[in-house]
Amino acid sequence: MGKFKRQKYNLDENYKKAEIVRIFQVLFLLLFLLFQGYIFWGILNLAIFIIITFLVSMLMEIIGEKSGITFGGKYRYNLNLTPGPSLFSIPILIPLAWIILIYMSYNLFCFIGNFNVIEIIMERNIKLLIVPCIMLVLLDFILDPIAVDEKRWEWNIKGNYYGVPLLNFFGWFINSLIILLLLSYFFLPFEIQAINVENIKYLPGVIFIFIHLAASRPCFERDLNFAGYFAIILTLAYVVLLTIK
Repeated sequence: MGKFKRQKYNLDENYKKAEIVRIFQVLFLLLFLLFQGYIFWGILNLAIFIIITFLVSMLMEIIGEKSGITFGGKYRYNLNLTPGPSLFSIPILIPLAWIILIYMSYNLFCFIGNFNVIEIIMERNIKLLIVPCIMLVLLDFILDPIAVDEKRWEWNIKGNYYGVPLLNFFGWFINSLIILLLLSYFFLPFEIQAINVENIKYLPGVIFIFIHLAASRPCFERDLNFAGYFAIILTLAYVVLLTIK
């Protein structure tokens, strides 16, 4: 276990305070992405994306939690350890997280490839759209072990990867790909009208990189060493790709 000592998270006051901070972090990040998306996607496209992502991810989570089809087996959320309200036993923060992570992974993909964020969606090129989906799956190799270790959710039959079934990652890929494909069919042409906003055009992608680095620390604290090293490797890989692009 190293220096990290497991705690009863629901009884630890510092953990409860940290949970409140996490909620505000998610909400603040969501507000920023709403502002950024309003500028670069337009209000209608942003609304379409949010609606599609929320509905699809919530449906996939409900199916997964009830039947085990979508994410590698039946699982359940510990609502006492996952902050915020819930719907059909699914914390509302989960589909909100899907909105944030898909938006950021797509933004980083466009940053690395120097793609136009509008055109790449409207081209409906599935070969390109699968790339941000893969990037999201790679991040989940880091985040899910932490969540499972903290008992936020768990599978009825534990998987081989820190308790996470490998088919879960295929579910992440399918869910994000469905969302981006649906978005591409409803996305509307949009021209950026705002001035002096280029400096935040790819900021969500930069934050996406930082999430990997930030997640490495709790991985090492919890002896999730493979996930921790993987987080650092991915961080360096993205930095290198941005440097040589």
